[in-house]
Amino acid sequence: MAAKQDRKSNERLRQAVWSGVAALVLWYFNIVGPVDQLVWAIQARSTEFAPSGQIVFVGSEEDLTDPEYPQRREKLAQAIRNLKQAGVERVYIDEAFDRPSRAQSDEALNSALRSFGDAYLISNLTTGLSGGLDFEQSTDAVGSGVPIVGGDRKRVMFGIVWDVPTVVEHDGKRLTNAALSLADARSPTPADVIPISYSFAYQAIPSMKLDELAGDAIGPDLAGRLAGTRVVIGNLRSITSINVPGLVEVPQAMVHIYAAETLKAGFKPVPEYVMLLGTFALLVAAVFARNPRVRHSLYVGCALAYPALVAISTTWGSRASIGAGLVLYVSYSACRLRSKWKKELLLVDEPTGLPTFAALEADKSVAETAPTIIMAKMHRFEEVRKTLLAELHSEYVLRIIERLKAASPDTKIYLGPGHLLAWYISERDPTLVKEHLEGMRALFGAPLQVGGKQVDVGITFGIDASPSSDVARRLANAVSAAERSNETYEPIVVAAIDSEEELLWNISLQARIDSALENGEIYLNYQPKVLISTGEMIGVEALLRWRDPVKGMIPPDSFIRQCEHTGRMGHVTRYVLTQACRAGNQLAANGAPVSVAVNISATMLHDRAVVAMVREVLEQTGFDPKFLILEITETYRISDFAVAADILADLTALGAKISMDDFGVGAASLEALLQLPFAEIKIDRLFISQMTQNPKALGIVRSILLLGEQLRTVVVAEGVEDSATLDLLRKGGCRVAQGYGIQRPAALEDIVLFQDRSRESKELLSL
Repeated sequence: MAAKQDRKSNERLRQAVWSGVAALVLWYFNIVGPVDQLVWAIQARSTEFAPSGQIVFVGSEEDLTDPEYPQRREKLAQAIRNLKQAGVERVYIDEAFDRPSRAQSDEALNSALRSFGDAYLISNLTTGLSGGLDFEQSTDAVGSGVPIVGGDRKRVMFGIVWDVPTVVEHDGKRLTNAALSLADARSPTPADVIPISYSFAYQAIPSMKLDELAGDAIGPDLAGRLAGTRVVIGNLRSITSINVPGLVEVPQAMVHIYAAETLKAGFKPVPEYVMLLGTFALLVAAVFARNPRVRHSLYVGCALAYPALVAISTTWGSRASIGAGLVLYVSYSACRLRSKWKKELLLVDEPTGLPTFAALEADKSVAETAPTIIMAKMHRFEEVRKTLLAELHSEYVLRIIERLKAASPDTKIYLGPGHLLAWYISERDPTLVKEHLEGMRALFGAPLQVGGKQVDVGITFGIDASPSSDVARRLANAVSAAERSNETYEPIVVAAIDSEEELLWNISLQARIDSALENGEIYLNYQPKVLISTGEMIGVEALLRWRDPVKGMIPPDSFIRQCEHTGRMGHVTRYVLTQACRAGNQLAANGAPVSVAVNISATMLHDRAVVAMVREVLEQTGFDPKFLILEITETYRISDFAVAADILADLTALGAKISMDDFGVGAASLEALLQLPFAEIKIDRLFISQMTQNPKALGIVRSILLLGEQLRTVVVAEGVEDSATLDLLRKGGCRVAQGYGIQRPAALEDIVLFQDRSRESKELLSL
């Protein structure tokens, strides 16, 4: 259960990380900007703050910059003089007088601006006809000697300007933003921006028309309202009007005023990364929460944090940037929903409507009660499906299900991949379970009717009766047992109940094999082959051994089979072949050359890579190939005799001899002997070990010896345990033998000594 929780936690963490990466990328490239801008617009409409009242907008309904109307510039000059007289602190002209008018009018305006003492021209960045940016410039006749501040009104979604730079830069020219000057804010770095809050009540911003100020003088009431203020003069009918949330086409000068009011109020936005990091932190906390209620509470809390942050920041006049965090949360939620959807989808096979193995794994009652799990393997399943029309595939499966349910109608059967079906029963006695399954197999003695056709079905079973609550592991055990079953020899296989330690060992076996080869834990022993007549050693068989520092000696069958399953058989075989050839060279140097036999798995005879491997090892070691014997094990596992025959012919062409190991056992030994180029056969120890007690075994051995003589093939008796067996072999005409009764497998040093002794024995016999 803990392992399952860890897998789910890892999945959730992986989804949170990838969602975070996606949100970070979208945030970096400002793709989530529209989401934030929509939230800001809602915030601006949700509350209203009173402006400072210290910044006044004066609007003109006429285009003051038109050189055809010089009197308008004179009217503006008069208004500026009246503003000074009224005690206005500063004046900002948000217009660009880019063309000169009547010289007298331009001079009057320039003189009024310079004599005011604290008047500014605002030079805004604009986009020209060519698409490039440039500053608005006033002619020297108007702007000479007048300080300039900058403006940058880059509008985004809905025509709203949300941020302006504190320093406006272009083509090497740097101007302090007008809003910064209006608010008397500190001089920031060029990288800073002013986030504009539109929560100030538009109608509360002091405003008036230029005509009210253009007379010879202004009244005392108006002068009182203007005293100590800062005035921004702009055009009410500007073609570059902007939008304020809830309003359409306000004068463009309002951007400077709203930005300045934001600075004066001290409103600061919630940093963009707050919700991104906060959301990620909450999701990570939820990922590792073992209690589902805690995890779901964190999810809900994370979702509620967004409206809460928006509401709180709105009351403070701040802007909440939630786009990146929202993308993270939505993306993660979508991943979780997809996983849940996939899980639910995997619970039922759509074509048949049957529950799947995923549904069995998710069944808590199975985990709690740990009943016996039965796995049915349908033989020739794919071949039958190929012969049936596509629309009959589901019917074929359902007919099998009906037959399986004949004995137990209430049984719930689960559909697995390919040819596998599973169900569970409460009976735990393996004997009774086997009897039940034998009866079920008998039900399939009669063919099925599918689409008007009769279809034969072969079925075998795997059983897992372990008490574990890990349903997934038990299913895997049952599948493994079913895959080992076969219709002829073992139709029902009971999975071994391994400890957790054994399972972990098997899972990590591949990596352990590589490490053991490097550390010398896997090594070779050698068993001599002798001439029975003289006792002379004429060859050795290389035998693989593994001594693990923790588990001790590992049976070769267990790790060799694992090598076959994991594709490491070629790697191990190359090691054995290399070491054996080197040992052969050493034995040859000690006296006469002897043959060296190396086992080759029959599963390797489907790929010509084994030929290249043998050739490379022979070249590398310099071993004489005529003394190399390749013993083919488990010939019944050869899938294609034609391919195997070609490969063995190529190996024979290299000079090696081919031997059939364990002759007499396995389903295809005689067929392999007929079709493949064997120069030697080795009688399996099953028969040799029973020669002295079982007349049948003795008769079989003698028949094989006669067969070898007729085929002109060397026959080797393996598994000789005592001298009585050796005498029977000698009398039967067997020439070569090996076994514990002659010499146990030993290290090469001991075999060298045995070689010396066998040579001495031969010399004594010849005297």
